[in-house]
Amino acid sequence: MFMSRLNDAQRRSFLALTTKMALADGKVKPEEIALLEELAHAFGQDTPVPADEIYGMTNVEPFDTRESRVITLVGMLVVAFADDHFHVDESAVVSETARAFGIEDEELNAMKVWAARQAELLHDLHKFFVA
Repeated sequence: MFMSRLNDAQRRSFLALTTKMALADGKVKPEEIALLEELAHAFGQDTPVPADEIYGMTNVEPFDTRESRVITLVGMLVVAFADDHFHVDESAVVSETARAFGIEDEELNAMKVWAARQAELLHDLHKFFVA
């Protein structure tokens, strides 16, 4: 999902935002955990996730390009759809982040459609792992 295009500061904040979003509904499902762990592993096991960004204000400062903002929102959405349920509380975190990034609702909705398809493809891929 183009995560390699994020720099170290963006990766840390991405992981914090995505964790914040996954925790929003009070139920972090195994599918969400697996995808978060996969992302953390891809970034390198030593990538620290800033707790103050998980539990505090949304930090948009590291995302200084449109590309990094789009990659972050799409990544958050794929994790949100990983458990086949985009909870209203998860949606609120994503919408808050999109507003902070200056992304309009129409464009965010298009990203949601793309992310839902991507999450479905990931589910299909994982079926091959257990076949």
